[in-house]
Amino acid sequence: MKGFLAALGRMLAAMGRITLVPVIEGGRLVWRTVRAVLAPHDPIAEAEAAFEAEAAEPTPAAPPTFDALSVSEQWGLAAAEHLYPSVDSEIPPGILDRAAAAYLDGLSPQDRNKLLMNGPRYIGEHLLGERVLQGLPKPLSPSEFAALEGQRAAAAAQAARAEMEKGALIRAIFDDILDEGPPAFPA
Repeated sequence: MKGFLAALGRMLAAMGRITLVPVIEGGRLVWRTVRAVLAPHDPIAEAEAAFEAEAAEPTPAAPPTFDALSVSEQWGLAAAEHLYPSVDSEIPPGILDRAAAAYLDGLSPQDRNKLLMNGPRYIGEHLLGERVLQGLPKPLSPSEFAALEGQRAAAAAQAARAEMEKGALIRAIFDDILDEGPPAFPA
């Protein structure tokens, strides 16, 4: 009977289903059968387990849309898009006011890089006047920009008026000369 069980154990070990492991129990050497770790695996069961594990994982959250962002983040992204426009932008036009656009257009390339080294939220807060970033000029508020724009418009109107008066003076001199007629030369 022992021979038959030993032969059966060797046969099962050869099939890879079980393995005979020598174990010392109570000072005696005993052979124990252990299920083999390298037993043939079932690919269908593995595929089903992988599918169930994948189905159990939570789906990743969709990235937030532009409208779901805070106002300062929207302004920061719009400022970056204004400074360096891209072809496939998802940012709608008209986010920035004229004061912010004029401020961004007036920045030097070094100041542009300093500004863009900050995150969109900080850029937006800087443009909105909520937080001034160090090393960058302070942006004008919309009322300050409107006053500056009014001063520029008044100066441009005064320059145009002076140019018109100069043109009118020259025209009056030419009209006087033309009204006198040709000069009389002694014969």
